[in-house]
Amino acid sequence: MDDKFWSIFAMPIGVAMCFGPAMLVWWLFDRKKSHQDDKSDSGH
Repeated sequence: MDDKFWSIFAMPIGVAMCFGPAMLVWWLFDRKKSHQDDKSDSGH
């Protein structure tokens, strides 16, 4: 049972561990960037 679980979930868990933090940083950076864009647009 455990072997089946790991064979199925090892790949997604590995991908999540690798790219999770990077995606979080990218999302936060993108959100911050879009907020700055909004401010500059309203300033125009």
